[in-house]
Amino acid sequence: MAAQFKSNVRLREEKGFGSISMKRLIFSGTGAVFLFMGSRMTPFSSLSLPILLISFVALLMLSGSRGGLPLWQRLMLGWRARLMLAAAEHPTGAASQIVLALNLDAAETHLKSTDIFRSRRGFTQRTEGQWAIYNNVREATQDGTRLLVVDDFGISAHEMSVEEA
Repeated sequence: MAAQFKSNVRLREEKGFGSISMKRLIFSGTGAVFLFMGSRMTPFSSLSLPILLISFVALLMLSGSRGGLPLWQRLMLGWRARLMLAAAEHPTGAASQIVLALNLDAAETHLKSTDIFRSRRGFTQRTEGQWAIYNNVREATQDGTRLLVVDDFGISAHEMSVEEA
């Protein structure tokens, strides 16, 4: 006779130290040991133990996730955005040269609501298998096309004419 085991665990949590996962601890420890070994081969070998401790704490802090992004990635995206804004404000400055060297586009900093929220009227050229999003059902059904309808009951595909819209 087999016993049924029911579990209410819906999320697998990794063991670690407090709120720090084991994956982050291993990553930080490995990185700190590599820096420690590298510092032992340099004239700074007397500072290798403080380098080990400081790099472990720094890597642990930089790998901490908030909102789905680790701190190092949030910092990099913030520096990139500041650099692009500086290049947009001063097109002949040093920031503009760095943006060009990194192959970024400083024009992306200027957002126009007409470009973001404009209607797709006049978009009638479609190939088979291409997806398009319409603001109005009448726009989508001008040529009696097959539509995917998403509602509370699921997804269904059906032919729709202009009169049905």
